[in-house]
Amino acid sequence: MKIVLEEQGLRDGFQTLDKVVPTETKLRYIDMLVEAGLKRIQVASFVHPKYVPQMADADELCRQLKPQEGVIYSGLVLNLKGVERGLDSGLKHLACSISASDTHSQKNARMTLDEAKSNFKEMVKVSKAAGITVRGGIQCAFGCRFEGKIAPEHVLDMVDHHLDSGIDELALADSTGMGNPKDLGELMEKVVARAKGIPVVLHLHNTENKGYANLVAAVMAGVKIFDTAFGGLGGCPFIKSATGNIATEDTVNVLEQMGYDTGIDIKKVAGISKEMEQFLGNSLPGQLYDLGDKTDIKRI
Repeated sequence: MKIVLEEQGLRDGFQTLDKVVPTETKLRYIDMLVEAGLKRIQVASFVHPKYVPQMADADELCRQLKPQEGVIYSGLVLNLKGVERGLDSGLKHLACSISASDTHSQKNARMTLDEAKSNFKEMVKVSKAAGITVRGGIQCAFGCRFEGKIAPEHVLDMVDHHLDSGIDELALADSTGMGNPKDLGELMEKVVARAKGIPVVLHLHNTENKGYANLVAAVMAGVKIFDTAFGGLGGCPFIKSATGNIATEDTVNVLEQMGYDTGIDIKKVAGISKEMEQFLGNSLPGQLYDLGDKTDIKRI
């Protein structure tokens, strides 16, 4: 069975870095990711550069993208201004995302949850009118560092809200890494059933070292698309304790050992992670990207 990974390193992976990654380097990494077999790449978020300086080049970056057959380039948007910028940049796939947590919503998007839900419907409407494929996201679906546990019933209500808005894909995010395999698996099984064939995506952070266990639980629950970031980069500027995403290399490794096909070359992705390690001057959270230099392990 095929499992699809969406690379988030260019967006989620870079958004909290202190050192700005040049546009030309980002474009080169995108080409390398496509060469490695990634078919979905989130390249940027359309947010205010004052708050997320790494995304200041989002518009220019998207305009310079080289179309590749079968490859989806997407951008994250949190409000209507972001949608407008995404449309102007030429992207055909936008991820419209809001938080399940009212407190996080106010910190991340400067909107109450009710305001964000209303704004979400308008974002989807405008995007769909322009012929854009829309991924509807729910952040902090498995816990919030400000509010604690998020009730599954509340998340399912938001799932219904998103589906009623006319989205093409549904994505849930463990933004804080608080999810556990048992509860996450049970909720994702309900979400997949509720989606009734609409693709369901899961975005996992490894903050509490449960990301890969949660990955396996979600696969067992029927999820077939996951967000990952090369080298395990990632984090949220508005959640201080949020650490990296599950690493692309590590995720490919565990999935393929379980017999799933990803179509992704670990060694080629690892090359990007190693270069990023040198650029930053410190090691990355992922494990597999560095393993090939230390052992003759056949996975690499």
